[in-house]
Amino acid sequence: MSFPLGPHPASERLRFRLPSVTDAAFYLKLMNEPDYHRFIADHGLSTVEDAARYIRTKTLARFAKSGVGLWLVEARSSGEPIGVCGLVIRPELDHPDLGFGFLEEHRGQGLAREAATAVLEFAHKNLKLRSVCAITHPGNQRSANLLKKVGFVQDGQRHLMEIGATSDYYLWKLRYVDEGLS
Repeated sequence: MSFPLGPHPASERLRFRLPSVTDAAFYLKLMNEPDYHRFIADHGLSTVEDAARYIRTKTLARFAKSGVGLWLVEARSSGEPIGVCGLVIRPELDHPDLGFGFLEEHRGQGLAREAATAVLEFAHKNLKLRSVCAITHPGNQRSANLLKKVGFVQDGQRHLMEIGATSDYYLWKLRYVDEGLS
């Protein structure tokens, strides 16, 4: 597999990078938090080895296939991994899907919003995307509010076979696309 070496999104407080199997303990912790299971998915990870396998076969495979995926997000001040954020290509959706998940202890500080904004700027400037979508669990009001704050508009719901559930669907477009100036 080959992976894009850069560029990656960036922001004032956050650094984005490709994950590696050495991040398995972080992934195990993040993906076993109650809100992750409730609002995203339970991937059945119970060991560091399971998490390393997930990074290799799912996370890095997405980057290898489409050049984008969920970057590992670190706090610039400490280098500590605090979450994931990026774009997921889903065959059932017309646009790349903005995805994010942050450890509980790093929520409520504006970090997910900063990460989402950085990914949207990267999507526009580097990938030349004019539209991005996002899906959320219908009960995930916190993520819905974040999406609205960064410019997404709710556009109904979608049932995705890939995740086996119906999700709220949001759409982000560059302003000039709607104004017919593109």
